[in-house]
Amino acid sequence: MKKLAVLSIALLMLASLVFAEVMVEPKVAFSGSGTLSWGIDLDTTADSGFLNETAVNLTVTFIAASTETKGGAEGDMVYGYIGLKDMALVLNTDNNKDLPADMAEKATTVDLDGDAAVADTYVTAPDGDTISVPTAFLTPPTVEAYVVLGPAKWFIYAAPDLAISYAAAVEDESADDDVNYWAEDEETNGITTDATGDFGAGATGVEFAAGPVTITGLIASAGDWTVAGSYGAAAKVALVLGPATIKAGFNFPFTAATPGFGGSIGLTAGPIAVNAGFDGVASSGVFNYEVAGGLTLTLPDVLTLTANAAMGDVWNLDAEVGATLTAVPNLNFAANLGLWDLVGTTSALEWGVKVDAGYKVAMGDVNYIKPNVTAYISQENATGSTLRVVIIGSLTAVLIPNTTFTVTYTDKDLTDSTDFAGTDRLLTIATKVAY
Repeated sequence: MKKLAVLSIALLMLASLVFAEVMVEPKVAFSGSGTLSWGIDLDTTADSGFLNETAVNLTVTFIAASTETKGGAEGDMVYGYIGLKDMALVLNTDNNKDLPADMAEKATTVDLDGDAAVADTYVTAPDGDTISVPTAFLTPPTVEAYVVLGPAKWFIYAAPDLAISYAAAVEDESADDDVNYWAEDEETNGITTDATGDFGAGATGVEFAAGPVTITGLIASAGDWTVAGSYGAAAKVALVLGPATIKAGFNFPFTAATPGFGGSIGLTAGPIAVNAGFDGVASSGVFNYEVAGGLTLTLPDVLTLTANAAMGDVWNLDAEVGATLTAVPNLNFAANLGLWDLVGTTSALEWGVKVDAGYKVAMGDVNYIKPNVTAYISQENATGSTLRVVIIGSLTAVLIPNTTFTVTYTDKDLTDSTDFAGTDRLLTIATKVAY
């Protein structure tokens, strides 16, 4: 700890000197943990063993608060503005992290157990031993730069977004069932309208604000002056009327000639928030569209209810409702119901239910025991309408200082369906000591 304190002081002094011209709020944060886990694949039983893991993180924050500067005298109507925020040096020695790409050529992979499957990357030390490589990187500060032209702003950095996407998809889960356990197909609202807004090279524009109205005109290119590039333009408007916010936009890529347009409205009235939106694109005489809407009811310290629905011309109506209970101290309870392809002819109805519940039994100011269970029940058309039931049960206990014990049981398919390949049942017991 003494060495860490000396290092912290030195880094703070360095930060104060180097960044003397900006508003610096240096801060040093250190954390570390060691974890021992034992696990067994209950389906094969032959697959079992211990896993040792460690993680050490040192973060030195140089710029925490926003540092701003502008040219000219006070009251000038035309000047350049730049703002910097959040810049930190991070040292991470988590032995489960991949080696950074820029360090790969400096490292040597070593097959430690002779199975020809190297899970981690190591560097050979001068004495011939192998050590895991820490990750050290500098987080780039958030930069905002523009030229103020009276009531208007001319964007210099970062590049503004031309995308017209005002309808959010309801069903947008990962295709990896082992990650999210929802046996549903993957759908997103990534129609051509969204794609035309992602030029990927650079953009600029002017934003004009007049009372409740903000108007933005944008232009972007798909390449810089070193390569051939196409151009695109967009116009967006936002209107704030009391608790309501109305937005609309239009974009046009000059080379593709596929105009996109959309709009949305959001309204907050007390505990109720309502939103609705649409977007579309016209290409070769064909119009693709998406519409979506949602409602949220928030009763502080009681519960939160949500309902969302979305539909596109190339995918059917999807709807989800959810509830999160916050009325009972130390109890976490959330439930979600999804109905996908509810209306339409392209595929059959799919549905899923998720319930997550746990209770923290306090045993003093720090110690506690918490049982938790997460259950998924779903039926996916793509797997022959096979019912899938997933359960994840865990017991977490903090009984001695700095130490957490966790027992977890996972069954990825209680129905033992052959439609879901891979390991179904897993038991792990872990002990983690953390600073």
